Amino acid sequence: MAVAELRGSVMACELHLIVNEPREQAQLARAVGLLEHLEARWSRFLPDSDVSRLNTGSGAPVPVARETIELVETMRSAWDLTQGRYDPTILPVLVAHGYAASRIDPTSITVLPAGPQRVGAMAEIIVDPSSSTITLPPGVSIDPGGIGKGLAADAAVALLLDGGAAGALVDIGGDLAADGTAPDGGWRVDIERPDTRDAPLCRVTIDHGGVATSSTRSRRWEHEGRTRHHVVDPGTGAPSDSDLVAVTVFSTSGWQAEAFATAALLGSGDVVIAYLDSHELTGLAVTDAGEVLRTRDLDDVDIIDPTAHAR
Repeated sequence: MAVAELRGSVMACELHLIVNEPREQAQLARAVGLLEHLEARWSRFLPDSDVSRLNTGSGAPVPVARETIELVETMRSAWDLTQGRYDPTILPVLVAHGYAASRIDPTSITVLPAGPQRVGAMAEIIVDPSSSTITLPPGVSIDPGGIGKGLAADAAVALLLDGGAAGALVDIGGDLAADGTAPDGGWRVDIERPDTRDAPLCRVTIDHGGVATSSTRSRRWEHEGRTRHHVVDPGTGAPSDSDLVAVTVFSTSGWQAEAFATAALLGSGDVVIAYLDSHELTGLAVTDAGEVLRTRDLDDVDIIDPTAHAR
């Protein structure tokens, strides 16, 4: 079977495409073009993106692309599925703790709406597909974050399969989606360690679906003399202080995997597996003590010894 691969960058992350039996090489370029188009619509760091225009819309309906309608509807579905643990309106907290500028281009700055900021108003966002407009309540702003990557990966996989590829995997910074016929019996996925990229934590084979990892170690910075991270607990309005440092979730789509990984990370090591089980999800978690916790269906997956890997 002919397998084509492409590596690059998109959405401030490493991009990896694997396409099984593509109809033509141009399919990969079209998939990259779609991802770049979605980034231009969804980035909170680009002043003319749909998301930036929504965030400064002052409570008025804002015309947006159909892809952005789908994004915000997906955000609301994720918020509902996780009982509010995933909440994209926590953007003001991130900015207040020093995450206003893009990691790739420090001159690209997130602009928040004027006046008092609000968090936790997902139910008040008005989406009107008939007019292709979205209205954010005054003082509310959104951050697509990881769910944007997961949804983008889902869309790119669908584009590749619709174009005639036998199968495809799209990985955007560790958030991935895969579907169709995989080469060599399955899509092999390396799950990164939260503390190093020298050796994977484990390798898992999937036949389709989404995989996402949420971690307090992946995006960290210094602000006002303290180390900060990007995982905010909507219940407290502050960065998470859970004893978990990473959670990986396997689900039916990239966006669902990302939403539930973020939601599970806000729990603790004592309850994270019960949380995943309650939603019939496969996953694993790593505590700040280095303990690896996993659902029963991953019991036969070997945890890789990083020392042995180094040798």
